[in-house]
Order: sequence, then C-alpha cells, then structure tokens
Amino acid sequence: WVLSPDVVRKPIREPTLDASTSLFSQPALQAALLAAAGALAYWLKDVPGLAVSWARRFFISTLTVDSRDEFLFSALIEYMDTHPRLRGVNQFTARSVRQGTAYQSLEEDLRAGQAPKAYLSPGEGLHILWIDGRLVWIRRDLQVTQSVFERISLSHFGRSGDWLSGFLQRAIEARASRESDTLSVYIPNPFHGGDWMRARLGSRRPLSSVVLKAGQAEALLADLKSFYGAHERYAELGIPWRRGYLLYGPPGTGKTSLVTALASELHLNVCTLSLASPVVTDEKIHTLLAAVPQRSLLLIEDVDAFFRQRDAAHAQVKLSFSGFLNALDGVATQEGNVLFMTTNHADRLDEALIRAGRIDERVELGLCDEEQLRRLYLKFDPDEVAALAFAAEFAPQGLSPAQVQGRLM
Repeated sequence: WVLSPDVVRKPIREPTLDASTSLFSQPALQAALLAAAGALAYWLKDVPGLAVSWARRFFISTLTVDSRDEFLFSALIEYMDTHPRLRGVNQFTARSVRQGTAYQSLEEDLRAGQAPKAYLSPGEGLHILWIDGRLVWIRRDLQVTQSVFERISLSHFGRSGDWLSGFLQRAIEARASRESDTLSVYIPNPFHGGDWMRARLGSRRPLSSVVLKAGQAEALLADLKSFYGAHERYAELGIPWRRGYLLYGPPGTGKTSLVTALASELHLNVCTLSLASPVVTDEKIHTLLAAVPQRSLLLIEDVDAFFRQRDAAHAQVKLSFSGFLNALDGVATQEGNVLFMTTNHADRLDEALIRAGRIDERVELGLCDEEQLRRLYLKFDPDEVAALAFAAEFAPQGLSPAQVQGRLM
C-alpha cells in the first residue's frame, strides 16, 4: 500500500492507565483486599447459625430436663406415659419403675411377686406433636461426658414459658400424688453408714385408727402443727428449731402406731434409728442426725433397752451414752426435725437423756380405760349398746389396746 502525500500522519498514542487502575495493580493492595475478603467470608459463615440461634431465643421457648435430676426426670417420664397425645408416637423408650413397698434388688422383687411396671416415653430423636392445642416438638438424646445421662427437651413457638412450666408442674403433681398416699420409712444405710436409705413404702395411717385416751392424739397433732408453724419465732428467740417427745407406757399401748399416724397426717417421713445398729457409732451418729431428710419424724424405739444407767446394755451397742447425748445436742443436727423416743420403762431412763431441751413433752400411753374400750369396739361393730357392755365388762381387766384389738379381731 502507498500512502498519498496529503495524508496527515498522526502520532500513535501509547495506552494510558487511570489512577484507580494503577492503584489496584499494586500487589500489596491486592493481598490486603484478599485478606479482608477472607476475613469477611469467615465472619459471615457464622451468620446463618447466629440467625437461627437468635430466632430460637426470641421466638421459641424450650424446657430441658435430664436424668441427673432423678425426681424431675422420672416425674416427666411417668407423665408422658399417661398423656394420650404422647402415646401417639411410634418410637418409644421404656423405663421400669418398681411397684413394691421395699427397694430391693429386682430378683427379690420378682420373688415377692412385685413385678415392676414399664413406663413408655418418646424415644431418642425428634418428635413433632400437637399437644393441648399447640405444636410441640420433643427431642431426646443421650449425652456422653464424664458420665452418661439422658436429656429431654420440649419446645414450642412463643416467648412465654408458661405452658412448658405448667406441663412440668402437672408432671410433678402426678408423681407427688402417686407417693402422697404412701409413707416413706428410712433406716441408716448399712453400706455407707452416714446417710439414710428408704427401706419401705407403707400405706398412710389415719390418726383416727389409733384409739388413745380422749384427746391425746389430737393434742399431739395440734402441738406438732404449732411447732412447724413457729420457725420464725424460734429464730427470734435464738432457740434451735427442734422438738422432742417421749412416749412411755406398757407394751402394746400404741406408741409406734401413734408416730406412724402423726407422720401420715402431716405427710412426713419416718426415720427409724436402732442404737444397736453396727453403723451407729460415736463417729457416725453426728453425720446421721445431720442427714435426716427434711420434714421427718426421727423414731428411736425402746430407748431404755440400749443403756443401763450410762453404760451400754450389751455388746452390740457401739454408741456411748455421752456420744448419743452430744449428737442430740449437736449444732449440725438438722433443724425442723422432730424426735420421738419410746420406752416401756420411763423410770429406767437417765434424767440427762430426757431433760428439758432434749425432750419437750412426755406423753403416757397407758392401759385402756372404759371410754377407750368403747371406741375400740365401735371400730369393729357400730352397735353402741354392745360397745358399752363390752367396755364395762373388760375395763377392770387392764388390757392394752393391742390386747383388745386381738380379742375383737
């Protein structure tokens, strides 16, 4: 190609870069931008989880109970077993609850004809149910840490936890009602020696079933109610909040039955302590008395049989008289508990044992008088004329209530 002379030749310009292009071409800045982008991406990766956590916190209520809380967990499991909506799941976990009155080994329970009952509850995993007009989802899983335990979580939409707390409260009340008709009897744990174990569950006994002389049982019940309502008064006076009773009289006059009936009437436990037990020593008795379950009647029967004057009555008694007294007075003794001591021979007791401060009330349960015989007869036969005749005939014989009951049976 030949260019004509009249063609104007223009100089060829080199391509130019603006300031921003040259700025981003710097390696150091590129590295900084990459680092910033990486940091932003690292932070943003938690955003979905944070959003879910935020949503749960503000829009979902959750209640969690695990098997380390034995009472609450068992109460929830038993309540789930009886709830008709929770019976609608098709994945179950079964737990056995013994039905007998003694907590022994399963083999002994079965030999005694006391087969345990199986309680069914939602199994491991997630369960979505419609309960009481709301959508509820239940998650159950096994937690393995230093120990292994089960955990159950109940959740529903809404920030208020009233429904969840009400659900748990109904479970607690159902469990409490199952045991409220029974009387818990505790004995010292023969394996540890410093605590108590529940030996049996017995039927509660109405106070009216113990026929004493007119007004005796009612007066004791009123005195106990007054004691339990006077905690603040004891604190104001600086007096330990404890109370002691001595029940004395011939055998068969209802001493043990009275304690059982009083405990039943006030929904208390009964802790029976034999001073001849090999675990009851000077070292252990302080721990035992400090560990008595709250709202319990501590019963020491036939206290005269363990000491002659201030010496042990026989070799089986490992407890010294001074050790026993010190334990009764010990500052570690649980406040709010009540001591009942029984004896057939009050005259054999050392006055130091039953002085004021250790024993506050002494109640004699004697042989039947005529009115007592009449009321005993009416328990078996509502014939008032026959009851009066029976009482008049047997009053001079000096019978104990146990002897009269045996004759009426």
